Amino acid sequence: MNHWILSGCISLLGFFVHAQTNITINHNGIDRDVVYYVPSTYSPGQQLPLLIVLHGLTQSGPGIMAITGFNEIAEQNQFIVCYPSGFNAAWNADMNVTVSTADDKGFIEALAQYFQTNFTTDPLKQYLCGFSNGGFMSHKMACESSMCFAAIATISGNMSDITYANCNPQFTPAVLHIHGTADGVVPYGGGAGTGVSVDLTMEKWRDFLSCDATPEMVNMPNTSLIDLSSPQRYTYTNCIADLQHIKVNGGGHQWPGIATLVGGVGTINMDFFSPQVIWNFLSGKACPSNGLSSISDESEIAVYPNPTSGVLNIEKSGLWTFEIIDQRGVVQLLGNQSTEISMDQFTEGIYLLKIVSDDAFVIKRIVKLND
Repeated sequence: MNHWILSGCISLLGFFVHAQTNITINHNGIDRDVVYYVPSTYSPGQQLPLLIVLHGLTQSGPGIMAITGFNEIAEQNQFIVCYPSGFNAAWNADMNVTVSTADDKGFIEALAQYFQTNFTTDPLKQYLCGFSNGGFMSHKMACESSMCFAAIATISGNMSDITYANCNPQFTPAVLHIHGTADGVVPYGGGAGTGVSVDLTMEKWRDFLSCDATPEMVNMPNTSLIDLSSPQRYTYTNCIADLQHIKVNGGGHQWPGIATLVGGVGTINMDFFSPQVIWNFLSGKACPSNGLSSISDESEIAVYPNPTSGVLNIEKSGLWTFEIIDQRGVVQLLGNQSTEISMDQFTEGIYLLKIVSDDAFVIKRIVKLND
């Protein structure tokens, strides 16, 4: 069970105070700290994208927030960004050297559900970004989670040997991987302590996403001549989801474009600002929705009472099917004939109701109460 404690931001009678906010989520008996940022123009009911940023080993959510600038990018581009802290400053990404045994997969899924529930974030536009140990965790989530994350971006974090051997994604995430060839912490070529190489990580995603064998390479602008490094972008073609790798020749275990002593180790490439490049890649990516588009006019659909302890009524025009999605991302198809849905089979909690027509869909948050 998860319990949420909120500080720094309040929501009363429909009024929302925007601020950088800290919460604590108790997951599996462990209090987990999270800091997040909501754009100043947000209003309740908006379905904004969600970006979860995962820090490296020994780091923290507030620390990675302080150096990346994702809050400013979120403000400009209208998405919610959050920075959870790993238990004991680590993520359980099945690393070759064990650093954590916490249920981080479940915790990150619960975190995504928290934002779906409290901020109606778009469940089809959830993204992960991770540095080092957080990058390993992002690959693990994309390989193993039953919750759809539309895209991931990783910096200096490959797949662990366990993740590589057992990667069997339920979805088709877009993937961007950034890595320096002079990374002394997570070697580009892999290692006994860190897992497989960048090449094997990219080949795993290439094969899963059915890309052409050889990516297209372009040299990115080498605007900084004193950083002793230069980036190349490899783009895989004819994939079912975007797959890219930015190879930083001579780059260290660092976020490119962030000149800080606390970000990592080794040479910092200053030819591009990696957080903005990451958001440019993630932006617009969406989980599969059977080729449907979200409807812009929801006036033809009414769902009530909400919350409900029994029957959920749906007023609609035309033929629609209904799906109930629980907090684990499990979907239950309910059919399309009735305008009433019995909620008796569901336990108390918060669910997503997906209403689908031939060419469009809408997602509504519903609350099931005890009888």
